[in-house]
Amino acid sequence: MFSVEVLPNGNLKVMAGNEARRWIKEEQENERCSDTILSGGMEHFWTNGSYEPFDAGQANPFVGLTCAPCIAETLDVLDNGDREIVGRLWHFDRYQVTDPMEELKRTGHVVFSLAH
Repeated sequence: MFSVEVLPNGNLKVMAGNEARRWIKEEQENERCSDTILSGGMEHFWTNGSYEPFDAGQANPFVGLTCAPCIAETLDVLDNGDREIVGRLWHFDRYQVTDPMEELKRTGHVVFSLAH
């Protein structure tokens, strides 16, 4: 549903067309949280092993003291259940003042900053 593009500076641009933007609005009206909407819109990626959104506040994988919405290039699950980032990590650093799904709905794109 959503599409992505790695920008020249390494940041990740998540894009949504008009149908996806209407879907975001419906999900918000049904009181779905932003993390759930992001995960649903990115499902076609993460079910195939790439661009997996996760809530850093759950600390699995641990990425530091933040609750920012994050997207991992790939997530591996270890035998003990811990999740490990493989590749790049992006985060939405303005999460405390801006809802990334609101921005995506309003403008058709949202940028996640490259963390490493």
